[in-house]
Amino acid sequence: MQKQLLYISIIFLAVLCFAACSDDDKDNNGDALSLKASSESIVLDEAKGNDVVVSFTWNKGKDQGPENTLVYFFRLDIWGADFKTSTDPVEFAPDEEFKVEYTNKELNDLILNKWGQIPGSDVKIQARVVAKVIGPKFVYPEISIITLEVKSYVPTPETLFLTGNASPAGTDLTKAVKMTEVEAGNIYQWQGVLKPGNFKFISILGESLPSLNKGAGDNVLVNRALDSEPDNMFEISIESIYNIEVRKDNMTLKCEINVPYPNLYLVGNAGTGWGIPQDLHKFMMKADNHNLFELDINLNPVEFKILSAENYDDYTLRPMIASAPVTDDRMQANKGGEDIKWVIKEGESGHYKITLDVYKMKIKFEKQ
Repeated sequence: MQKQLLYISIIFLAVLCFAACSDDDKDNNGDALSLKASSESIVLDEAKGNDVVVSFTWNKGKDQGPENTLVYFFRLDIWGADFKTSTDPVEFAPDEEFKVEYTNKELNDLILNKWGQIPGSDVKIQARVVAKVIGPKFVYPEISIITLEVKSYVPTPETLFLTGNASPAGTDLTKAVKMTEVEAGNIYQWQGVLKPGNFKFISILGESLPSLNKGAGDNVLVNRALDSEPDNMFEISIESIYNIEVRKDNMTLKCEINVPYPNLYLVGNAGTGWGIPQDLHKFMMKADNHNLFELDINLNPVEFKILSAENYDDYTLRPMIASAPVTDDRMQANKGGEDIKWVIKEGESGHYKITLDVYKMKIKFEKQ
């Protein structure tokens, strides 16, 4: 009887061992996920900006069975940030080539502009790939992380100039307006007066080529390198102060009228009183010109002024002289100082359309 029990126990243990071995074999079907870089010590070279400087590759993760699918996510981040400031994840399906490449310029831009490191410094970056299991049950993903040492470079400043008959310098290429380089070789800004006309951008003062011209949309830039290529330019229809921003990374243009006072309110006894906010009458900004504001209102024969915010501490738009009449179209912006106002005289009360031009600093009263 004891021998029979011994035989049964041996057989039972053998079955358990076989099952465990089978499970182990299943769990280890395939190599562990392993991320690799073409080089783990990199010196970036501005002269080779568009050349690939590093490639990341990895193998397929462990087979999780026919009911599961693996999807891979790649990220890059500065060392020590725990991938909280990483690049956007790049997703790969199981049948894709597992490869991510960066050029000298792309990697240098990330180090300087995304992660705010000092140009020319030695830094460490980390790459991570995650194999996420898609299936009926949760399975912990495989993760592989590697660290690289990188020396960045100090970008050479690149110039960009504004030219065209809408610009302050007109069409004289030797006097084109230099823009401010906000992000090396990528973002350029300028603020100033543009008048009705057109404009574009040149890279070399006095030279028409190369240039950045208008593309397929109002905010799209294209490179122009040959005289035979279209010389399309951006159009300005309203004279005003404009904020301009050029981005070379995505070839886009922002050109917006500068609005120093986005909100304006009439307040005073000529309206309904001096209480805030209950006695504020908001001007409406014109859709086609953000420096023009309009208000339709009944005015009584008393005083009023115009506020730029819902308080008396910010800038106030007011007349040039105390107790100014509605025939005086002059206007100034001030904070503090003498509290001067417009006055509606006896016999002038009624319904008015008031128009403000905060670029020309003019006010117009039209009795309806």
